[in-house]
Amino acid sequence: MNRLFEIQPQAPMRVESTLCSRFRSTKSPCAACAVVCPVPDAVHLADEGPEITAACVGCGACASACPNGAIRLLEGDDRLAERIRERVQPKAVFRIACTGAQGRVDLVLPCLSRLTEALVLEPIRGGAQRVELLDPGCSACGLKNAAPQWKKVMAFSRDLCESAGAGAERVVSVRVPSGKAQETRGPGSSPRSRRAMFRTIAERWKAADAAAIPQGAGAEPAPTEPFRDVVQRHSENPKRTDLLQVLEALRGAKVASKMVPAAETPLAQLEVDRRCVGCNVCETLCPVGALKHHEAGGTYVLEFDSALCTGCRICEAVCYHQALHVRETVDLSVLFERRRVTLLAASRRTCAACREIFLGDSTEFCPSCQVSASRRDAIARRFFVGGNQSDRF
Repeated sequence: MNRLFEIQPQAPMRVESTLCSRFRSTKSPCAACAVVCPVPDAVHLADEGPEITAACVGCGACASACPNGAIRLLEGDDRLAERIRERVQPKAVFRIACTGAQGRVDLVLPCLSRLTEALVLEPIRGGAQRVELLDPGCSACGLKNAAPQWKKVMAFSRDLCESAGAGAERVVSVRVPSGKAQETRGPGSSPRSRRAMFRTIAERWKAADAAAIPQGAGAEPAPTEPFRDVVQRHSENPKRTDLLQVLEALRGAKVASKMVPAAETPLAQLEVDRRCVGCNVCETLCPVGALKHHEAGGTYVLEFDSALCTGCRICEAVCYHQALHVRETVDLSVLFERRRVTLLAASRRTCAACREIFLGDSTEFCPSCQVSASRRDAIARRFFVGGNQSDRF
């Protein structure tokens, strides 16, 4: 048989750098993609975000672990969700397994770490009674380092079900022997058509061309966009968008409040104190656009959409005045209720001493000048008004 064409080996991932917290700030400690990757040297953390090398095997763990949706598989979550919708049956159990699990299941993946919360909950949105993740034990698997990721996704999915009023028992893991998983097909599904196969090939070809556009001898390199302009854009986080759409369908008559540790959840709730000066650095560097400000009549207002927040903590790390704080716990109900809260509303003023802009209603001086003045007063009292010897420096 003649070879019509050949698809060159390529990393089955692409990276949207502007959504990566490491790209937006050097203060970001995020290394989630590299931590869960089971293949040595497949993920390289660079200043402009992760670089996926040819060593990547396409297990999808890094895409699942990235809370901002910066890493995406060439075969996206929308295609996988479509396969799930084709096979789900109302009031039946939907089973998902890796290739190393024994039994007949509804969906087989190279590794369960490919799953996101939206994909785990998709069968329930379609009417499934329960979702079972078949676990053959990962200790002998070459991808075993990715195992904590799918277990983390399962735990978060259970918490979301509980908050939605659907019950945590709707998502469970079942231990099964090792073997070879086989997919069953629902009554409405059909074998993959030749048209669909060629469409997939064409998409991979297009993605390969986009990833490596040849430069001619006389071609001029594309101009580099200044970083300050790049970070002004806030791309949509497709991973969170998919999850919010699924949760909208799962939401019961009454959403239950469920508090979970913020450190273990891709979500956060924020607080801002009077030290905020309205510099907008937190808003600019937020990868997902969860922070927004507006001004009206001399009043500065900072708003926060907690449903978009992924808990990357960049805002807290880059706040020069340490005015912004992440709460230790977060209520999962914010994902269902989509509450946009006002973190701060204050008049914008000019300091009478240093002439810097600050926010406040009852003073002429900015927080920095007030602190400096308080320190000078304390020193004067101690040294010139007869303070106790023990108070001296």
